[in-house]
Amino acid sequence: MNASKVFSYFRDLIDEPEYTFVSSANISTYLDIGYGQFRREVANIDPLVYAKVVSFTVTGSATQDLTALSTPVLGGSAAAGNRLQQIVSLQAINGDGDVVYAFSPVGNVNTRSVMRHSYTLEGSTIRFTDEVSETIRLTYLPDHSVVWTNDVYFDDLTMFHDVIALMAYAQYAMRDGVENAALLRQLAQRTLDLKEYVGSRNLESASYVQRTGWDDPGWL
Repeated sequence: MNASKVFSYFRDLIDEPEYTFVSSANISTYLDIGYGQFRREVANIDPLVYAKVVSFTVTGSATQDLTALSTPVLGGSAAAGNRLQQIVSLQAINGDGDVVYAFSPVGNVNTRSVMRHSYTLEGSTIRFTDEVSETIRLTYLPDHSVVWTNDVYFDDLTMFHDVIALMAYAQYAMRDGVENAALLRQLAQRTLDLKEYVGSRNLESASYVQRTGWDDPGWL
């Protein structure tokens, strides 16, 4: 489904003939919330489906303000579809784009001070363990910029776009005060189908065993 078909499908689900009760603006809001939930379900399994990448250079500084990038990802100047919601990875790269080392996220300044190549995100500022003079590649999950009345394809999971409308229905149901049991069963099944698909669309990934122990080369 493209955006406008998701919009129309939602209209079909609520079966509400009175457009003044549920306006187009209302539906767009519900679909925004539903699509946000949809993206989180996908990103929990494979964050790279929606990830964006931005690179910037830090010279002799232990901080980087994400509102001050040439393409801001936070703050009032961040464009729709570019605003950071979650960091996936932060890596120092060389001139060929190869990873020199990766920064590890930590939860507080005390941990950051004792763990090499670590960082914390404090508000809109990334704070590194030490002063950095590197080109940094930030991979992150952004917000979306879908206009639901447009005839556009907004991601590559088109076979599951009905799930967005089903998730959005929950917002309408709270307003309407009535739950649709059949719809909720369909939502549960289609969400399960979505998760299974995202987890298996790279058919070889299930055969990969990741090493995560003290003898792993990346262990600090």
